[in-house]
Amino acid sequence: MERRIWRIINKRGEILERQKKEVEEISRELKEKTEKELEELRKELIRLRALKKKREQEAKKDSESKTIGLPTSNMNEVEKKLVKIDDYLTKQMKIMQENQVEEREDLQYNNSIEAELKLLEQQILGEEQLIEKEIQPYEQLLKEYSWLQEKRYEYMYYIPDKKESPSDYESWKEQWAKILFDYAKYAILHVIYLRKLITEKPFSELNNRELAIKEIAQKLIDQKLAKWLSKNKEKLRIYWKTLDEWADDIYTWAYENGKTEPILKFEIEEANKPFSTLPKEDLEKIYKILAKQKRAKLIKLKDGQTALKIIFD
Repeated sequence: MERRIWRIINKRGEILERQKKEVEEISRELKEKTEKELEELRKELIRLRALKKKREQEAKKDSESKTIGLPTSNMNEVEKKLVKIDDYLTKQMKIMQENQVEEREDLQYNNSIEAELKLLEQQILGEEQLIEKEIQPYEQLLKEYSWLQEKRYEYMYYIPDKKESPSDYESWKEQWAKILFDYAKYAILHVIYLRKLITEKPFSELNNRELAIKEIAQKLIDQKLAKWLSKNKEKLRIYWKTLDEWADDIYTWAYENGKTEPILKFEIEEANKPFSTLPKEDLEKIYKILAKQKRAKLIKLKDGQTALKIIFD
């Protein structure tokens, strides 16, 4: 019996030594995996920047995260007399495993790698968002209005005659007004510049583009969903959300971010939210709406700026 006990102890000792080596191997693999992931992220960032540059040039012309666990052995049950020895060796192996994982070569190195990974991920996310902003509006429009790229609907790119076909003209104008409204929403644009719009799909395909877009814009104005910001009709403000809705969004953002101090205009602009690019005059109106609703107070600063002090319930 004693001989058997010692055989088991020796066997467990061999297992212990083997698992120690396996832990060291895992530590090395983790380091290699991290460095490989970092390199892949660098390549992805380069690819995204190249894609962004390509998109810009076209416009001018018209992880696997894998958890590595230590191998475990399915032991057969042994006699009661061996239970204490078995528990002791198991605890020792667990301690060694934890120590080896915690002491992977250089903790500072790993921390710096992790920080760099996060930075690269943020940069990649930023590049992806920029690319999305460029390609997404038209693609989203196609999901809603698939006829935009169908040949049998080419006639929709021509303005119907107002006198000969008044009903067709009104139907054409209403349909394109919906498209322009949705385009502004998808692109997160509050103010649209006519010179820029005529270069963007699907509006770049319109016949007599400037006149067509002005006709379409007038339909939104008649519906009180837009207004011209310039006499020459070069700048169009589109209200794809009401000022009351923007007031709700700003209040929610302030509440969720614990904005207990007065909020300055630059904080709104740097929030990177759809309301961050709202025209200054609209922000002032929204401030007044929140004050009237008693959800905020307006504070006049020494430099003439108006700060918004949110009132939390």
